[in-house]
Amino acid sequence: MIAELPIPLQKKLTRLVSQCSIAWQLIEPDDRIMVAFSGGKDSLLLIHLLESVRRIVPFKFDIGVFHLNQSAPDFPAQQALLALQNEGLHVWHEDLDTASILSEKISPGDSPCGLCSRLRRGIIYTQATTNRYNKIALGHHRDDAIETFLMNAMFNGQLKSMPAKLLADNAVNVVIRPMLYIPEDLLIEAQKYLTIPVSEQTFCTRGRSGERFETKQLLKELERKNPNAKGSLMRALHNVVPSHLLDARLLKNFKDNTPGDTF
Repeated sequence: MIAELPIPLQKKLTRLVSQCSIAWQLIEPDDRIMVAFSGGKDSLLLIHLLESVRRIVPFKFDIGVFHLNQSAPDFPAQQALLALQNEGLHVWHEDLDTASILSEKISPGDSPCGLCSRLRRGIIYTQATTNRYNKIALGHHRDDAIETFLMNAMFNGQLKSMPAKLLADNAVNVVIRPMLYIPEDLLIEAQKYLTIPVSEQTFCTRGRSGERFETKQLLKELERKNPNAKGSLMRALHNVVPSHLLDARLLKNFKDNTPGDTF
């Protein structure tokens, strides 16, 4: 057993995953879903919740677990992978010497995040295709989507976030995020009841610096002034009004007599 959650918390988390899946057709009959397992709490709870959904839906789907070990030779997630394998899951991993690649390709002072993300994404896509998994499940939650939305707006000049379902650029891999309706504080609460060890060590060393950390701090400040700030931002991602934005591509059929607000 991956986790032994209190029944109310278990039901709430399973319901949120089910709602997200139904809304976006994430989990479907005969799916083969590969979880990209980081070793952290989010991806571990994702596996637990997918198993919970599998027990209640009236159809079959398979779950596999792939881990990209970027911390070789330490391999901090090894104990968790062995425990997941003992649960009867198909589990495998690949080692990547990320540090050497980044030191060769990235100039001093430049951010390594873009290249690191592309390396990781390419390997995950290849593993899913090679092992015949039609969907890749990522452990992102509601707060991740909100933070990404703000980061793209403030630092990249784009209105973009994390979709619940995405066809990858290669037009082969389908990426799903079943926990996208779950607030992070619920996952932090659920972490207390995990029976498999979580690996806190990751390759990334930018956890307390950089754009995402700054965005987290901004959201904390917003929540002090408005406790419903995160919920409101998540609703905004579901309630886009294209006619009131400034992207001319959205107004290609615009006519002079189109009614609208006046200044």
